[in-house]
This record gives sequence, C-alpha cells and structure tokens, in this order.
Amino acid sequence: MIKIAVPATSANLGPGFDTLGIALNLYNNFYFEKADEWNFDGFQPDYRNIDNNLVAQSALAAYKYANATPIPLKMSLEENVPNSRGLGSSATCIVAGIKAANYFMGNVLSDDELLEIATEIEGHPDNVAPAIFGNLVSGIKAKKVMKVTYDVCKALKFIVCIPNFRQNTRESRKVLPKTMSYIDVVHNASRLVNIPYALSSGNIELLNILLDDKMHEPYRLPLINDSMKIKQVAKKNSLPFCLSGSGPTLLIIAKNDGIICELEKLKLIPNWRFISLEASCGATITEV
Repeated sequence: MIKIAVPATSANLGPGFDTLGIALNLYNNFYFEKADEWNFDGFQPDYRNIDNNLVAQSALAAYKYANATPIPLKMSLEENVPNSRGLGSSATCIVAGIKAANYFMGNVLSDDELLEIATEIEGHPDNVAPAIFGNLVSGIKAKKVMKVTYDVCKALKFIVCIPNFRQNTRESRKVLPKTMSYIDVVHNASRLVNIPYALSSGNIELLNILLDDKMHEPYRLPLINDSMKIKQVAKKNSLPFCLSGSGPTLLIIAKNDGIICELEKLKLIPNWRFISLEASCGATITEV
C-alpha cells in the first residue's frame, strides 16, 4: 500500500489569474493498493464509483497517456482540504490519481508529463502545478504545458480564512467581464511580474502593493459575505490580502499569526475558520 499526500493550493494570488499558484502545508492523504476491481473508501456516496470519482478518472487518464492497461486500485481518502473552498481540493484528487497510476506502472512518466495530464483534466495549471512541484509555480500553456518554480521565504505565514459555505468555480467565472481596459491590464502585469521576487524575499510591504488585482477580485469578492470585513482587518494591519483561487476562502500573508486573534474577534456569522499555513513541497509518496 502507498500513501500519497497532496498539498492544498492557493491559486491566482491576486493578479496571477489562472497563472500562479502556491502549495500550502495542509494535505489530503490518499491510500492506494492494487485490487481485482476498483474500490472506494472514505469518499462521499456519489463518488464511490469509477465514473464519478475524479481520482479514478485521473488514474485512467494517466494509464491512457502511457498506453498501458489500467490497473484497478483500492483507494481511501483522509480529507483535510475543504471541498469547493478555493484551496485546490479537486487538484489534490487529480494529482493523487495520476501519481498512483504512475507508481503502479513503474514510474514511466515524468513529473512534466504528469503536469500535462493534470492540466488537461483541470483546464489550467495554477492548482495542479504547485500540487505536483511544491512552493510557488507559474504555469504556461503553449504547445505543451510548461512551469517555472520559485522558492518561498520560510518566514511567511499564509493565513487562510475559510468560511463554512462553498462556492462553485464555474459560477464565480460567470461574473467576470468579457474584456479589460489597457490600464487594468498594465496594472495587473506590473504587479504579477514581481510577485515571485516578493514571495521569495519575504517582502510584506511589496506584496501589499502587488496583490492588488483588477481582473477578477472586484467582481468575486462581493459574492462572499463578510469578505470586505476581513479585507479591512488585513489593510488596517498593512498585510497583503487576496482571494484564494475563486474563493470563498480568503488569504492574508504575514510574518506571524497575530492577526488571527483580531479576525476571531469579528465573530462572523456564518462561521469562519482561520488557519496559519506555510509554503509546502509538492505531493509525496510513501510506502505504508
């Protein structure tokens, strides 16, 4: 049996729309072993069959890419990354499935090939790339999917603000404008290009400027109850703030956990959880 731990991811980081993502040290743990038929444990009832289970479908995609006969797997899930909250829960399933298939095929596929498969399934690389490679990753879709990885300053804390309600990514994309002005494009581009440097150097002051987005956050934040109250706390403390993915989770970057006490004093209803995380390595496989 093997265990695959896949990290949560926070995509976009403000102006890095569908481009940037960072791996965080909160993990979904998947367990796999060869079986005579596909078997699912720990999944919700609707996902206990091969047609609806994203892990199984991703494994099948990897078998097909490698032109290999599918090996049925018995799988179980220990879920820690909340579903449909903007922390890459679907990416954890995709990455776990393709990595499990690759392991049982004898690791015939490279991580770059796994990224290609994962991006084809997910539609964009911003979550799956950091889930595979860890730390901060920029994804590029060209003739093939490419990535550039960056180290993240170990002193940085990523305060994730997680509400007890979900948000559908497809629905949140519907509110986005069809076009942007040149002024807004330049605004985002000038900030996006400097985010890797600011995260690697741990420059909070610079990040506070760079995470200001004009492409998607002005349209998505109003969909999230109390998001502006949390943003105001971050800004009062001069801390970088952004959506995690398409939300509803919000992200604050700091050098310590002190802001959590201030956020908890808001006593928001419905309830929110505030967790301090750090940048993480990518998915890992261990034999158990």
